[in-house]
Amino acid sequence: MAALRINAWLERAEPIISLHSEMSNHLIAQWRGDAVQELLEQGVITCQELFSENPRVQQQAAHELLLTACANSLCAKNGPQCFSCITSRLLQNFMYTDQAEYGREGRSVIAA
Repeated sequence: MAALRINAWLERAEPIISLHSEMSNHLIAQWRGDAVQELLEQGVITCQELFSENPRVQQQAAHELLLTACANSLCAKNGPQCFSCITSRLLQNFMYTDQAEYGREGRSVIAA
């Protein structure tokens, strides 16, 4: 059973990606408009991952979105793209480790 669920509406005037708990259906994080574009441009997530029918790929994508949401919320002092704090660097390293575990391409997830 999947722990997280991604809902993506990319063909709207203002695209939306939301992350929900599969168990409670609560909204965990949501990105709109330019924030969605940034996720795609930074390689945090791809359209192929969003629309994959493979549950493992879906959960990996959801996991990366969760880590990105955590990093953004932990670094509110300098804005959502500040990755100079130790917590964000730890999360970034965890994402790279996680990618290697799942056999994903080693691409730049977060610009340092």
